[in-house]
Amino acid sequence: MATLRSKTIKYPGAYGLNTIETTLGDEATRFGTAVTNGVVDSAGKLASRQDFVNQTSGFSQTIKAVFAWRQTSGAEVILSAATDGVVYSGTSTLTSRWPSASTSANIQFAVLGSNVFLACAGMVFKALDEAYASPSLTGAASNFTSPNVVISAYGRVWTADDASNKYTIWWSNLLDGTVWNSGDAGFLSVREAWPKGQDSIVALAAAFGRFVIFGRKSILLYTLPADNNPANMVLTDVVEDLGCVARDSVQVTDTGIYFLSDAGIYRIDKLGQTTALLATPPISQLYNDDVLTQIAAETATNIRSGFYPTEGYYVLSFPTPNISFCVHTRKPIPTVDRPVATRWTNVGRPFYGFTFDKDRNWYSGGVNGVHKYSGYTPDGASNAYTLTWTGQWHPFEDESRLKHAKSMTAVIETDSEQTGTFEWKTDYLAGTTRSNAFTCDAVEFAEAPGVGHVSMQIGGSFKVIQPSLSFPINGDKVTIHQLRMYATPGAVKNG
Repeated sequence: MATLRSKTIKYPGAYGLNTIETTLGDEATRFGTAVTNGVVDSAGKLASRQDFVNQTSGFSQTIKAVFAWRQTSGAEVILSAATDGVVYSGTSTLTSRWPSASTSANIQFAVLGSNVFLACAGMVFKALDEAYASPSLTGAASNFTSPNVVISAYGRVWTADDASNKYTIWWSNLLDGTVWNSGDAGFLSVREAWPKGQDSIVALAAAFGRFVIFGRKSILLYTLPADNNPANMVLTDVVEDLGCVARDSVQVTDTGIYFLSDAGIYRIDKLGQTTALLATPPISQLYNDDVLTQIAAETATNIRSGFYPTEGYYVLSFPTPNISFCVHTRKPIPTVDRPVATRWTNVGRPFYGFTFDKDRNWYSGGVNGVHKYSGYTPDGASNAYTLTWTGQWHPFEDESRLKHAKSMTAVIETDSEQTGTFEWKTDYLAGTTRSNAFTCDAVEFAEAPGVGHVSMQIGGSFKVIQPSLSFPINGDKVTIHQLRMYATPGAVKNG
């Protein structure tokens, strides 16, 4: 009788997505060809992400942008822009604060002092004070008409991507975002700075003593002097043939500035050589074809991103195909020098923009209101989501030898009554998928939650096998610890 053999995959999915190496080279791999609706926890295991639960009642619009506005009193207000062109405040109940903002909800917010500033293509540049009145912006109209980009940095408000001028940035007077034509307010034309002919400004960012101008096909990096006077900043780095696809893909994190280019997700490192970006594969190297597919399926102005500093997640959202990528910025993959990433989706509620408040709440804009990252109970049937891990093709030591599948055991942490499915495909053929459903019983998972084993018989013969585990999330967190598969060897098969 052939000897029963087992293969163990420890911490399945702990290294995140890898769609460029679908055949298993290292039998202890922790990658997945699909790693969906999961995050890698502090112990290095794949676990289900939390849900974004709608906090708003009685609201029928879709929120496309959200922003946490910390006011001078220390209070914080969540601002949002909806598809009806209105800017709202609040979470549980939304109050109209600017009823005729724009025909678009693609508003970018920035704060300086007691004012919040709003920019959007096709909309007159706007400020709101803490009483939601509109202070006058001295000199703004004489400099620009409807800038699409606004940020606050180094004690000033900065704007760019004006309707009639795509090559100039403007900055306000120091510590006063309402003054644009006096004091030390000013502007910079980068028309002659683009490395290969004319380009257009897509986004701005400021971090690590640098001011970054993202063009569509190139990037300019300026260094500010010790006194932070923009009039004396110096162009210190130029990146050619690599630009930014979408304004709202740019996020400043503690490890660098993330952004989306035509070639994938990139990062300008805090202390790295910026001009080396072109020679460096994208951050999304291991799953880049998937990222490029989503770029092709989405309108650039719909693309959103956010940063969750509590866990270090950079999330890049493509709402139309309802696909997001969660890059774990603080979890590098050993030997690969790329951060772990997972893919998020759900049935009916794409993620539109993200913001993080002083109470460590993480919000997303979405259908019918403002949503908070909280718990594991889907907010209605339309928000259902499933944790899925699919591994690489596994040869069980010798791909040329036929094997006979016998059983599998999954070690997971969850509550009793959690359901799941084990699937497997064989010999690189999509039509060979088989599956077994299971329920975590009350004895094995009595601690609720607790670590337990789920075992089942499987069958069929194979030369290579691709395992998959999935768990519909409905109230309980699921963490995947280990997968063991058992098979007996058979004859050597040629071809």
